[in-house]
Amino acid sequence: MRSSWIETGLNGLAFVNGLVATVLFAALTLVVALQVFTRFVLHDPFIWSEEAARFLFFWVVLLGAAMSVKDRRHFVIDVTMGREVTRGRTLRFLFDIVPGLCVLGFSLLLLVEGIGYTEVGLLRIGTNSRINMALVYGAIPVFAALSAVYSAGRLLLDCAAFLEGRGAAPRPLPSAD
Repeated sequence: MRSSWIETGLNGLAFVNGLVATVLFAALTLVVALQVFTRFVLHDPFIWSEEAARFLFFWVVLLGAAMSVKDRRHFVIDVTMGREVTRGRTLRFLFDIVPGLCVLGFSLLLLVEGIGYTEVGLLRIGTNSRINMALVYGAIPVFAALSAVYSAGRLLLDCAAFLEGRGAAPRPLPSAD
């Protein structure tokens, strides 16, 4: 029962995460199109547009990276070299949760450091766009918090599955990309 609550919560958070990323990507596309139009058609570019596009891109990338953590598409080294672990369910479980624990630990460290970095950004503004840099640097702790929640949720789901006698939640198949 609790597993379904965790899964529902993770999916709801991922929906909001994806929605915000989509809106920011649309804004990025609009700003870049405006930049191209003013530079090459009007020959009078908006000086702030390149910087604003860079800041929007930073946010979109980090929100997308958080979604990758939720879907377990982050970097993992397969120490079993593709072979099935036959020594027992517990060993397989440990191999399944170690990457999640590493991502969770890194996310928590990045959250603490990202908050400090954002606080420093309060005293800075973008050269051309006049955007307070705390709004830009804020993407770091947001990414870290989302990644920590997604990692912790996946670990809880894996632990629940293990205790119920099932394997860890299925991993996505590697893509051909």
